Amino acid sequence: MPRQLAIAGNNAVWSGTNPQTGRVNIYLYDIATARLQQVTKDGPGTPLDPGVSQDYIIWTNLTDGSGDVDLYRIASGTTTPLVSAPSYQMETAIGRNTTAWVDNTTGGDFDIAISPLGGSGGVILSEPGDDRYPDVSSDGQYVAWIKFLENRSAVYLYDMAKGNATRITGESARPDSVAVDGNLVVYSDLRNGNHDIYVYTIGTGTETQVTQDPYDQSYPDVSGGMIVWMGNNTGRWDIYRTSAG
Repeated sequence: MPRQLAIAGNNAVWSGTNPQTGRVNIYLYDIATARLQQVTKDGPGTPLDPGVSQDYIIWTNLTDGSGDVDLYRIASGTTTPLVSAPSYQMETAIGRNTTAWVDNTTGGDFDIAISPLGGSGGVILSEPGDDRYPDVSSDGQYVAWIKFLENRSAVYLYDMAKGNATRITGESARPDSVAVDGNLVVYSDLRNGNHDIYVYTIGTGTETQVTQDPYDQSYPDVSGGMIVWMGNNTGRWDIYRTSAG
């Protein structure tokens, strides 16, 4: 499942089933040392939606219809509860010292919660509509996500330095997956009848269509100016990449 995987630097994390116990856990793979470790312990709850930075892993622990957020410090191997509430938290993300997740603390629809790690100034963006699939840039400056309202969807971007959220896609857009890093936001979009990949340059405010064909491309990611996605151009799903220029 694409949203059960995350990578930052030499750290790759995912949620997977322990073959000995049959329980779901979070796993960390160090690319530089080829070391694999199980991060969570077999216990109450189901850990899902992991995010990772150079120093931390974040995830949702699903228990009895609600979800809390836990934070793991890689250097010390210690886990700390980040959010413990009767409401539902899910789809966590982290970049440097910025954390984000989907939250329904305000009741009704899902909102985006953004919090600086170990600091003050957290915010819940509780405007109408369901806000889903947050992603945090590796430097922690930007949070991008998809807002679903009635039969429309749009990409929004939150700037930690400015403290404001901006809609970055037009009225014709139908995005359903998003990622952000550096100066770029990438997303898959259904506006032309099939999933295509688009890239938005934050500095110039311009949108560019990356793929233009009758095939589906989805679940993009971006790092260091390189864009990757999965596409079914050959009749099966493969991984593609291109430079943003």
